[in-house]
Amino acid sequence: MQTYASFWDSLVFDGIDDVDVEAVTAAFGIVEVVAKGRVAGAECSDCGRFSSRVHDRYQRRLKDLPLAEQGFVIRLTVRRFICGAADCPRRTFAEPFSPLATPYARFTTRLNHALERVGLALAGRAGARLDAHLGFGAGRMTLIGRVMALPDPQFSTPRVLGVDDFAIRRSQTYSTVLTSVEDHRVVDVLPTREAEPLAAWLIRHPRVEVICRDRAGAYAEGARRGAPDALQVADRFHLWQGLGRAVETCVAAHRDCLRSPSPSGTLPETICPEPDLPQGDSEPLGRRAERKKAAHALVHELLAQGHSRRAIARHLGWGLNTVLRYATAARWQDTIRENRPRPSRLDPYKPHLEHRFAEGCTSVTDLHRELLADNAPVTYQMVRAHIATLRVAPSGARPGHRRCAR
Repeated sequence: MQTYASFWDSLVFDGIDDVDVEAVTAAFGIVEVVAKGRVAGAECSDCGRFSSRVHDRYQRRLKDLPLAEQGFVIRLTVRRFICGAADCPRRTFAEPFSPLATPYARFTTRLNHALERVGLALAGRAGARLDAHLGFGAGRMTLIGRVMALPDPQFSTPRVLGVDDFAIRRSQTYSTVLTSVEDHRVVDVLPTREAEPLAAWLIRHPRVEVICRDRAGAYAEGARRGAPDALQVADRFHLWQGLGRAVETCVAAHRDCLRSPSPSGTLPETICPEPDLPQGDSEPLGRRAERKKAAHALVHELLAQGHSRRAIARHLGWGLNTVLRYATAARWQDTIRENRPRPSRLDPYKPHLEHRFAEGCTSVTDLHRELLADNAPVTYQMVRAHIATLRVAPSGARPGHRRCAR
């Protein structure tokens, strides 16, 4: 039958043969295992010579994965051995426990791997919240530190290479990002968006078959130099962007041909109806009207069955005021509210603002100060919003070339 110590050896130190368990305690939600090394000696980390002369002992406190929803701590007694080699600069060295933990670490290797996976998936704050539920007890900076300590992933030369620029500082400093189009990952970043760095990179990675780039001439030149046999293509985004720029350039060149929109050029009202506003006795159309019609019929059907208004609200999960509005409406059309403008404290002063705006005073600050001098109960935001409506171009103005291009 397996003994108590061997059970904990196989549970905690599975695959680690040089550790013995001395005691196990559980208190205040933390399971603590006291262990020590069992080997007679170890090899010096500098010269590699074996030594069994013990210089000193100290304890390491290693946090491990939780056990049965309780914190798990390993108190490991570590020996320091004396290196007897005369030509070795290291006089003493610590007993290695490399499968269990790295030197100077406070977490075991198992817990570190778990923190790395959480950090890679969720990063800092979200990963820290998950760690609290899992019982790892690691903060967001610990997770970020684990991720930053990981080596950079090694990549292979992509078959389809994406080349595009990005701004480090808008309108001043630009760089080039290289991506693998097939698996959507960043391959490398070049310091500039000129032809020479791209050509040098392609020469060092000769297995690129397709280069997906924008229409920049520097990228075209760099691709021709570095990979003359590669096929150069453009993606959908740059095709659409190039088309938009071409249309805008064409419209700007023919700016004088733009005219004011005529009544005959407007769309008929049947194409763009107003579904939510009742007009006279006509029945409103649209999905919102259909939902209100169905809700009105449902509430009145439940009322006819003898249910109270509060019971209907609880059954449907609606607010009581919503049920009351449908219950008191004789027709479902009465539940549709017209979008009438709400009264504002600025209404008495709008004619004055419009008159001053027509005179050429367009400063919101000056207009607001004039109203405050008259003890008007208005705010700067009210005046700014109303002046914004006055600044809209009149209906007879000629549209801009960018609007026509869009």
